[in-house]
Amino acid sequence: MREKLQNEIKINIGCGVSGLDGWYNFDNSLTIPLSRIPLANRLLKFPRWPRDVRRYDVRKGLPFKAASVRYIYSSHTFEHFTYEESLKIARECFRVLEAGGVIRIAVPDLGLLVRDYLADNDALASHTLISRMMLSHSLQDLVHPGSNHSQMFDARSLAHLLREAGFANPGLRDFRDSAIPEIEGLELEVRRDESLYVEAQE
Repeated sequence: MREKLQNEIKINIGCGVSGLDGWYNFDNSLTIPLSRIPLANRLLKFPRWPRDVRRYDVRKGLPFKAASVRYIYSSHTFEHFTYEESLKIARECFRVLEAGGVIRIAVPDLGLLVRDYLADNDALASHTLISRMMLSHSLQDLVHPGSNHSQMFDARSLAHLLREAGFANPGLRDFRDSAIPEIEGLELEVRRDESLYVEAQE
């Protein structure tokens, strides 16, 4: 069994307020620095961002050397990028992962939404489907980038994204079924029934 090293680099992309100790917890919300201004926080009641969550735009690249990262986790983030942006980020993940490193991506499951739509006999089922996809954008995106979705994935397209980025073996996994040891601290039960999980190893 592989011994856990204290200096392992572990990245959580788009962590929201669920950052994990010992990880580089990245999120790009403008409310992160604003929430740390006491008066602004009292007046506007921003989310409770943990101190170890760093505001960072991963579309600019990952600030790590090649083959230096052991684990990368991302939940409900890649759907907020365009496909071109998500492919660029996935290629950065491939660059920084060390041999044997693991990447795991969770996204809303388009296949589930489509199955629900096909089983819905309501006359406005089509509108319900579009609403659940959250594809419209608003001024809220300026303050909290990614408030809405720019694309949707099913298991096939998410695995294709990782293969296109360089990963040879992306596979569909179950909730908390992962080669990442701390997966229980990362993967939220509240997301379980709406998500699909794809994992690959460098």
